[in-house]
Amino acid sequence: MNTGAVRSLGRGLDVLLAVAAGGGPATSTEIAERLGRNRVQVSRTLHSLEAARVLTRDPDTLAYALSWQLYSRATRAVRARLLTEGPPILRAAVEATGASAFLAEVRGDGSVAFLEDVPSGLSWVGRSYPLYCDDAGQALLWDCGREELEIVFADTEFIAYGPAAPSGVAEFEARLIAARERGYAVVDGESEPGVFAVAAPVRDFSGEVVCALHTQGPSTRLAPLADRHGAVIRDLADRLSTLLGRPRP
Repeated sequence: MNTGAVRSLGRGLDVLLAVAAGGGPATSTEIAERLGRNRVQVSRTLHSLEAARVLTRDPDTLAYALSWQLYSRATRAVRARLLTEGPPILRAAVEATGASAFLAEVRGDGSVAFLEDVPSGLSWVGRSYPLYCDDAGQALLWDCGREELEIVFADTEFIAYGPAAPSGVAEFEARLIAARERGYAVVDGESEPGVFAVAAPVRDFSGEVVCALHTQGPSTRLAPLADRHGAVIRDLADRLSTLLGRPRP
């Protein structure tokens, strides 16, 4: 590849990242200001990216946004990266905590593990548990405010599967706020009696929570180690987020 082509590719990637970093559609002038570059040059690059169907342009506002095709491809790439990078992260979690470790995601109104490292050999992959009391529930809903939680749990009956399960949205929100303050969630006796977990969110290239990393084991053994294990899981979740292209804070 010649020097001119490399420079052109670099400009295109810079512009594409500037569009993505804005959190919403932006005009060529706004994108040029973000990059500190000449608007005419940026506008040419934007037209090229639109022609390649990487960006779309609103005919009324003239603002550019990432195309659904790009999101679709990026989502598939994130999934593939998770399946590749997830197992080493899970092994590291097991080695550091001595507990089973999982990667879980939201499916419908439940949390479902899609990768695991379980020393006992008993698989939990594919089993769905209610978000409000699941080990990964708080981490998966990490960014949700009260209004969003009300929508998520609009049709949810808060059944006490464990003695410490939250009784409603307000109690779940209070636990979620506490989890954000400490940097990881602590779930003790919520999904079932005597089961303890710590969990942290994993983010993708867009900054959105794509899954949660969590441990699971007996409360009697793991609860006294909550702070130590919580820090480990938070750091490993951050490491996995970086591998998925999470934007820098």
